[in-house]
Amino acid sequence: MRFAAGAGIIGGSGLLSACTGSPGPVTPTSASAPVEPDPLLAVLDERVGLIGQYDAAGLRHPELHPRLLPLRMQTKEQVVALRLALALPEPTVEPTASAAAESSTTAGTSGSSSAVPVDPAVSLEAIRLAVQASGGTAAALCETTSAERAPLVGSLAAAAACHELLLR
Repeated sequence: MRFAAGAGIIGGSGLLSACTGSPGPVTPTSASAPVEPDPLLAVLDERVGLIGQYDAAGLRHPELHPRLLPLRMQTKEQVVALRLALALPEPTVEPTASAAAESSTTAGTSGSSSAVPVDPAVSLEAIRLAVQASGGTAAALCETTSAERAPLVGSLAAAAACHELLLR
């Protein structure tokens, strides 16, 4: 009886070996260290957030729309480039201007800090600070990024610096 049980164990490990292509018994390995998220994802998230800020400010302050539109369009191009670099699919639904207005209106009624300020100058300053922060993220990433990504990351940092100046 012991022989049969022992043969079953040995036979079972042989089956596992056959399934995995391993010549010996399969031994469980410890879980590998979690993979850290790609640092470009932080820049992508910030740039997507900037698009929302541009949209909401343009809706709240129509007089700012001509000034913000070129910056928004360039930021959208940066988002497309980041998604390509990260091999991410295009989102199936892009936030619309009406969705941005709805979220800013909802935020305004709930007292949230994400509401668009009433004063256009304060709105511009809030966007400028967000652009500056995103540029800082990209600039910091320049020091650790790969040679393949360096041109993209450097151009993102430079674009943010230019946008920040245009928002003054």
